[in-house]
Amino acid sequence: MRQFEFVIQDALGIHARSAGDMAAAAKKFTSLITIKKEDIEADLKNPLAIMRLAARQEERVIITAAGEDEYQAIEQLIELAERIGLSPSR
Repeated sequence: MRQFEFVIQDALGIHARSAGDMAAAAKKFTSLITIKKEDIEADLKNPLAIMRLAARQEERVIITAAGEDEYQAIEQLIELAERIGLSPSR
């Protein structure tokens, strides 16, 4: 299992477009991939589940991947989060 944690930087938080982008990226992998905010966890492959988190700017979220391609999934999701303005660059 691999994971990364970040604080949302986008002023809109995780909105419909970013949720869709993250779900599309997650669907490319066979690993179980989840996103968690506080005590609420959602399937990252489901954009509506991501939106239900109502994650806002300055809130901390954790993305976790477990499976045979977890390393590649996390690396790609870190790059995506940085590219769409959800997390600061490394």
